[in-house]
Amino acid sequence: MGSLTSTLPPAVVASLVAALVATLGLVTVLLRDEWATRNRVLFTAFAAGVLVTTALTLFPEALEATASAPLYALLGYLGLYGINLFFTRTGGAIIAPLIAIGLHSYIDGFEYGILFDHDISLGWTASFGLIAHEFAEGVILYSVLRAAGVGTVGAMIGSFIGAAVTTPVGAITSQVVLDGSSPETVGMLLAVASGALLYLGATHLPGHIQQERRPLAVVFYLVGAVLAMGLSFGHTGHEQYIPDNEWVQSLLSR
Repeated sequence: MGSLTSTLPPAVVASLVAALVATLGLVTVLLRDEWATRNRVLFTAFAAGVLVTTALTLFPEALEATASAPLYALLGYLGLYGINLFFTRTGGAIIAPLIAIGLHSYIDGFEYGILFDHDISLGWTASFGLIAHEFAEGVILYSVLRAAGVGTVGAMIGSFIGAAVTTPVGAITSQVVLDGSSPETVGMLLAVASGALLYLGATHLPGHIQQERRPLAVVFYLVGAVLAMGLSFGHTGHEQYIPDNEWVQSLLSR
């Protein structure tokens, strides 16, 4: 076990740190569940600001990689919109944020692989921004699921899977899947994530915010948008990815 840990690629290590940070966010909310429920509209407003801004900053990266980015972004948006139409009101409200944030975290995992393969120093520098928002991401998903009527245990499990587990899964997958993949493929994934996040932040979450009409929610929305804009500087291009899956090959041969 110790030998395996010592051979983990930096991208996988960074993704595990991100998952731990997201889990810490969930623990914080679990210890103060009543407080979190009472202020869930503020978390929801913060989430909307973060997700809309993140979607808009991801899209130019996708567009640089593929001219079809608008189409894939539209598919991501309409995909989640269709989920809300197909499922019951509660079902859609539960599944849509799980898919959107889970996909976003999964793409984050891919980004770790891309960043570290390009330059290990740049990878760690950029990872600070990606890791920092994981704390809020865990809190965001938990709050959204609670607002949709999910119980404490169910919201905790769903948030752990959607916000924490998916990041290292994406990082590990990137060691294999991106081997030989074109920038256009990566751009396609980014575009789908961008559209999904835009739906969640601009269409789905505002419904919860408008129901309670708390003026302070506007402030939280703006704080989320500004925070996401600052963290977006940690993202980098994807066009220079040259994957190295030696670690995965050694793992499979054990």
